[in-house]
Amino acid sequence: MSVAFGASGRLAREETRAVLAATLNELYGADALLERWSATPFAKRGKHGLVRYDLDVRRASRAGGPAAPLVERHQWVGKVYERALDGQRVAGVLQAVVVTPGLAGAGVVIPRVLGCWASHRLLLMSYEAGESVIAALARDGEAVLATIGRALAALHAAPVAVEPVRTAAVVLAALRAKVVELCARLPRETSALSRVLVELERGVPPAPARLAFLHGDCGPAQLLWREGRVVVLDLDDCARGDPASDLGNLFTQLHRLTLRKPGKLAAYVSLRRAILDAYRRAAPADPTLGARVAWYERMTLVRKIHSLACDRTRLRHQGPEAIARRQAEALRLVAVAQAYAS
Repeated sequence: MSVAFGASGRLAREETRAVLAATLNELYGADALLERWSATPFAKRGKHGLVRYDLDVRRASRAGGPAAPLVERHQWVGKVYERALDGQRVAGVLQAVVVTPGLAGAGVVIPRVLGCWASHRLLLMSYEAGESVIAALARDGEAVLATIGRALAALHAAPVAVEPVRTAAVVLAALRAKVVELCARLPRETSALSRVLVELERGVPPAPARLAFLHGDCGPAQLLWREGRVVVLDLDDCARGDPASDLGNLFTQLHRLTLRKPGKLAAYVSLRRAILDAYRRAAPADPTLGARVAWYERMTLVRKIHSLACDRTRLRHQGPEAIARRQAEALRLVAVAQAYAS
């Protein structure tokens, strides 16, 4: 089925209904009828906007069941990609990850692929509900931290072959250009930023013994908490590489949160230790993991400083007060980056 886009890049209402109905028929057969549906946009996050679809579906009665047809409520998520190949790639990754042995036992929930419509770059997935992992941490930190550690270890063990391969050398090369731009934006911090970059270059960690499947953008915004399990969202940036990079990214974001909102969570050092301890218990022995995580954590911190100070898209759409807050946080994080052990 071919469906055209409107000028806004979104499907028109009748076109959307046609896609939803066709997907239902592929999933449940021709007797699945779409009676009503509604679309609720999520706040835009990352590169793509997300829409939740609420569907009322009438299905024919089954032998031995009620006489009247059954009406079921379904909730789906739709994501439109800039390129059809991107949506197809993510669909393939999700289909491979969701059947990985051990994920469910580790408390990991992955959205299921319901349909991938290359003709209009649309990926339809199951809607996986849950509460903010930060809210869950504030209420029941110990259990949540342990589950996050186990969940990441299980995700990294998934036997999913994806590209690209993301090495420390690759991310460091990208960071050099960001530091140059940062020094121009924050000239008083040039000496500090240059020193941090030199220390990162001197301390580039060796490659791990085995390249792992990586989430690629692992942070609290990509994790939900649901009845003792972790819902893992948004695998668009998945890659192969050092599992320390996912952990470093997550720890950096948690560190930022504890700095911005003191008292909301336990001390950052204890959060980090609990996740890393749980991860180590669930993963194969890795003697240099801690040192590699610290390197990626510091590298991610510098990358975040660049985003706060130099992201022109965000700065262009924010008022003077918001820009000033971002600048102040960037300066605070420069001091934090200097404090890491070299």
